[in-house]
This record gives sequence, structure tokens and C-alpha cells, in this order.
Amino acid sequence: MRRPLELLALLVLPYGCADAPIPKPRGYFRIDLPEQRYTAWSDPGVIRMEVPSTVQVAGRPHKGLERWYDLRYKAHRGTVHLTWTPVNGELARLIEDAHVFKRTHQSKAARIDSERILRPVDRVYGTLFNVEGDVASPFVFYLTDSTDNFLYGALYFDVPPNADSLSPVIERIRGDMGHLAATLRWQ
Repeated sequence: MRRPLELLALLVLPYGCADAPIPKPRGYFRIDLPEQRYTAWSDPGVIRMEVPSTVQVAGRPHKGLERWYDLRYKAHRGTVHLTWTPVNGELARLIEDAHVFKRTHQSKAARIDSERILRPVDRVYGTLFNVEGDVASPFVFYLTDSTDNFLYGALYFDVPPNADSLSPVIERIRGDMGHLAATLRWQ
């Protein structure tokens, strides 16, 4: 009788001594952001502005009079696509197009805030849209002088949208685009 009890104790002992399994919290990569520094950039005859020194500015093939630029944040796999367009009396349509694009994100957005840009001395007016949530473009803006120039910008990442993990990068790029709006000059 003693043998079966010892055998039973040896079989039960490993299961009785283990701690209850506790799931580990989900971990995220730490994102180290470089120091903010800006450099002057211009497209002669069109615009002049300050962009982050860590950004690669690239022109893209364009149609007609439009100019397309990419501000590439290579370290964070993000790009701000800029489109400059001459107004040609179509300011209302251009602004409406920007609002329509912003509205396409409403179904996924947790919230959409807007910030007005009014710099009458430099003839720069516009709106910056902060689109919160897991959306394709978390930041959209337009700037204009209301007569000749219209600049539209949208931020995209080359990764699936995850607002929580991208939040520090999105905030930095929002700040960078705020600086771009503050230093923009029409030529």
C-alpha cells in the first residue's frame, strides 16, 4: 500500500507546486525621437519653408501646374505628401476637397480636431486637422494665400495604423507641420 501512495505523491507533486500562470503585459518598442532641428527648403518661384533636418524632401512627377513633394521620415516609415496647386479662382473647391478627404476618415476616427492658421502679414491662412484613432492619415492640412497658392498635406505611414504605438511619432510630425505652417512663405 505504501508504494502506490508514494507513486501517487510523485505524480501529483509537480502539478501542485507550480504558480498560477499570469499573462505577461503586451510590450511595445520604445521610439527614440531625434532632437528637433529645422533647415530652410524652397522650390523657387513656388514656396519657401523650414522642414525638419531629419526629413528627406523629394519631388514627384506632377501633372499640369501642380507640384508634388514628399517629406520622408525614413526612420519612422512615414511620409507627408504635399501638393501645391495654383488657385485659379477655385479656392472654394480646393478647400472643399480638403474637407471631403478629412470626412473620409470619420468612420474610423475617434475624434477630429481642427486648428486655424491665420498669418495675414505673410498671407498664410489654413486649417490643420488632427484625426485621432486608427486611421490611414492621422494629420491633414491645407494652407493658402486665398488668391494664388494652395498647399495641401497629408501624413501616411508604411505600417498598419495603430494610434497607440505611433502616437509619439504622430505628435512630433504634427509639431513639425505646425513649424512648417509658421515658416511658410509664398514666392
